[in-house]
Amino acid sequence: MNTEMAPDPGTALLAVLAYQNLRVAESLLTRAEEPTELADRLPVARVAADALTRFTLACDAIPGGQTVAQQAMEPIVSPVDEFWAMTRPRSWAEQRLRVMVVASTELEVVQRALTHVPEMAAEAIGSTAAAWRAIDHGSQAAVAAVQLGGNGSDELSLYARRLLGETAVMCQRVIVRQPALRVALTGGMDEELTASTAVLDEVLAAVAARVAGLGLSA
Repeated sequence: MNTEMAPDPGTALLAVLAYQNLRVAESLLTRAEEPTELADRLPVARVAADALTRFTLACDAIPGGQTVAQQAMEPIVSPVDEFWAMTRPRSWAEQRLRVMVVASTELEVVQRALTHVPEMAAEAIGSTAAAWRAIDHGSQAAVAAVQLGGNGSDELSLYARRLLGETAVMCQRVIVRQPALRVALTGGMDEELTASTAVLDEVLAAVAARVAGLGLSA
């Protein structure tokens, strides 16, 4: 008799979103080298608080508590950490753009996964208000940089292309490691990765379109 438990798409998806939101909060709470006014720091604090709330909600929705949540995150720590290391920003505009791309990716994935995960997981990730706040905040920073023109705009476009490329690499590595995530994305095991890759292509195309809409040549 095969006693192997079926993959839990809800736990797998919650683990990815929890850890990614933890990294978002950490990145925003680390002060950039550039001096910033209080009026600029307050919205950043709000987005960071949103990310920590999303982290907590996702962890709490994983059956089994903190120990199980930590175990569920372990397989995806390496690809996520590598993404954050490979996309280290050099300016406040790049920092905000990275958060915007991460939030956009989360939003697109969640929209496609809600019907394939258990109700408790769907309730924890179903609210998109925090993701939209992060997207709006990052978008405003990118638009401001584009409007300034010059080398700053060109460099931000180059960074945007690198962000999208590294996002694609991270997503592929995560679904290869976590079969349950393929269930969350497609509703099936998708052992050949064909359906999951197609969904990820849709996700990345939507994120790239949002980035291009800011005036960046991504």
